[in-house]
Amino acid sequence: MKKTLLLIFAAAALMLTGAKASAQVSFGAGPATRLYFEKGQQVDYTYGVQLNFEDSKRISDNFGYSAGIDFGTYGNKKYYSETVGLSEIYVDIPVRMKLYLPFSDSFEMYFFGGLAPSVCASSLMKGESAKVNRFESGSSYFRYDVLAGGGIGVELNESFRFALGYDHGLLDRYKNDSVLHVAAVKFTISFLFY
Repeated sequence: MKKTLLLIFAAAALMLTGAKASAQVSFGAGPATRLYFEKGQQVDYTYGVQLNFEDSKRISDNFGYSAGIDFGTYGNKKYYSETVGLSEIYVDIPVRMKLYLPFSDSFEMYFFGGLAPSVCASSLMKGESAKVNRFESGSSYFRYDVLAGGGIGVELNESFRFALGYDHGLLDRYKNDSVLHVAAVKFTISFLFY
């Protein structure tokens, strides 16, 4: 698993330094939701906001790729019950392929898909009387994941980008007999720099 994550991080670093392609850097933010699935059934969610940096390369008018970093903070005051809350911080590193459909000089639609190594930097359970760090309490909750997914977006005037994406976790986030997969839904508004 560590070797797989290392290879994905290395690929992202190489893409960010990619040479002879049209480059586009963007900064964005927007609402996001994490969905929690046990044995295929959605059991709960957290919601929050994410910040995003992305470096995109255009290979041609219709194809490109990107690598970036997403930082998100999520929470729910009634996670799994009326008395327990959850607050989490995630860092995702999406590596995407992109298909562009230009309609004019000022408007194009695009589709994207790929993988995103994901690290849960913090996970705090909040009860009525105490906070518990899930990674220090002997919990079976696993910190690392690899997300796979895609989405759709539009770009306006080579200045603004609006994107909606869905990623589903490939790894079981529990180290015990239970099965938990975490997914992410993100809407991002980005400002582009050429």
